[in-house]
Amino acid sequence: MEEGSELAWLRGAEAHGVPVAPMAVVPAQVEADFYRWNNLPERIEGLLAKLDPDDPDEDDVEDLLPTVAAWVRGHALLDAVVDTFYDALGGLPTRLMVRRPGAPGSEALRGRPALIAVKRLWAEDWLLGPTLARTRAGDGWLPAPRPVLIHGADLHADPAVAAAAIRALGRPVAAWSDPEGRLARLDLDRT
Repeated sequence: MEEGSELAWLRGAEAHGVPVAPMAVVPAQVEADFYRWNNLPERIEGLLAKLDPDDPDEDDVEDLLPTVAAWVRGHALLDAVVDTFYDALGGLPTRLMVRRPGAPGSEALRGRPALIAVKRLWAEDWLLGPTLARTRAGDGWLPAPRPVLIHGADLHADPAVAAAAIRALGRPVAAWSDPEGRLARLDLDRT
């Protein structure tokens, strides 16, 4: 887990007594393993081999990215991973928010729709903007694996929870809570 990530701050707030909403975390390693099991790094590098990652032609990149995104959305996860995923969602509400740390995310229903939402989130790394940002930063074509947070979708901005999080974390944050008043989302950049 990245130090300074929202997930680390949520855990820090919880360690300081701020109630945190139940959530499932899909570790970054699951994404890395998914790419590896499906030979995606090799396939992607092969597809994009004729492009210069240091100075790619945006039109050429844009033409190829839908293929990569379709591979990400279309390849399967191992059955054991899927079973673990469904088990992790068991205690969560029916309507869920599926998101990367630091991002608002999208709603999905518990079960298969949430699993599809995770893969859709992974595929968003293959939109033109994020892809070009990676190559321009010298990070190559492949996105760095990152965790995915899944929690109840019914959230509201909560000044009282934000105040508790600010006291616990010692820095300004915006905060959202679930209907029970438990911290579910932090925005460390926007207050």
